[in-house]
Amino acid sequence: MATSDSMRPLPPPTLPPTRSSLIPQNEAPGRGDDVAELLSRAPSDFAPETAIDEQIADLERWAEVNLREDRNDKIRFWVLRGITFLGASGAAVAAGLASTKLAVGLGAAAALAIAIDSAWPASFRSPAVRAVHDLRELQNMLKLRWDKVRLAHADPGAPQRVAHAMAMLDAVQTKREEIGKYLVRAEPSQGLKKPPSLF
Repeated sequence: MATSDSMRPLPPPTLPPTRSSLIPQNEAPGRGDDVAELLSRAPSDFAPETAIDEQIADLERWAEVNLREDRNDKIRFWVLRGITFLGASGAAVAAGLASTKLAVGLGAAAALAIAIDSAWPASFRSPAVRAVHDLRELQNMLKLRWDKVRLAHADPGAPQRVAHAMAMLDAVQTKREEIGKYLVRAEPSQGLKKPPSLF
């Protein structure tokens, strides 16, 4: 009797197609890296499982910081633009109603908001959003590849497992440096420190 489709075993797990800019395909030992060289670089107390988990958690913290920075930039942008619009509109109405002091006060508030916004520019094409996307994709790739390594090498102390972890950490470090570089290049005021966030 033939087995039904629902009773057939599942095929082995495979990785989805990846972007070449994330973890390069040659990060696996034996395809460009020497296993012995990777093992010689690993500290004696190196625990691959812990190192990969810490790297994933660290990438998540970095992604959260970038999300928060992007959100704060958008809030600041709209608050300052709102103050500018309402101050200018209110000043025009107050001047029309012959309330000179109120018109001057609202005009000054609008001018101050414009000055702050001009001195602290924000960009709508925020590199922080790109960084969050890249960091989350890197996290997912690292998790998928590590799951594949754990399935292939069940023994936690297997040298191949340590070599794979070292190669993956090297690849993650390279990608992290690339993300850090484009975040620094995108700063509108390089060399100047941003004022602390009010939000």
